[in-house]
Amino acid sequence: MRNTVFAFFLLLFINAGLSYGQELPNLKSVKLNKKASYKQAEPTVTKVVDYLFKTPADRKNKARNEAGRFLVDWMNGTPDYVFYLEEKETHFFNTDSDLLLMYMAALTKFSLENPAVKEKQKQALGGMNLVLPYLYQHSNKKTWTKELWQLYDAYKNGKLEQFLYP
Repeated sequence: MRNTVFAFFLLLFINAGLSYGQELPNLKSVKLNKKASYKQAEPTVTKVVDYLFKTPADRKNKARNEAGRFLVDWMNGTPDYVFYLEEKETHFFNTDSDLLLMYMAALTKFSLENPAVKEKQKQALGGMNLVLPYLYQHSNKKTWTKELWQLYDAYKNGKLEQFLYP
């Protein structure tokens, strides 16, 4: 009996931890109106990016849409980071706004984890290395363009840099 009660509480604790991991912070309470507020919002941005990477792309998910809007607002206003959304890299995702959002989330994640990397090609490669495995597992591959498949194949074969920047 004692083991059963312990197992029940252990299972309950694990379940609570898993459900907490996919919760979105209260974004309405985060104001992005001053330069300093963007720096203060970085922990929330990290949680938003983690949330986006843990939830499947679904346009009907209001929380995910709110997270995407917050991320884009933060990316557009932060004075501490520069995000390059060049045609060379983004055209692979132009057919689907969810794919483009995830690329932007990957750029953000890479930049926050590697603040010393300022070169746009290195940032793009870092973002691609994060987003492509996610997209392969969580997106509808039936909608992928031929170019996106070629990009993924280059990633899978360790030739992403040569593919993007010949």
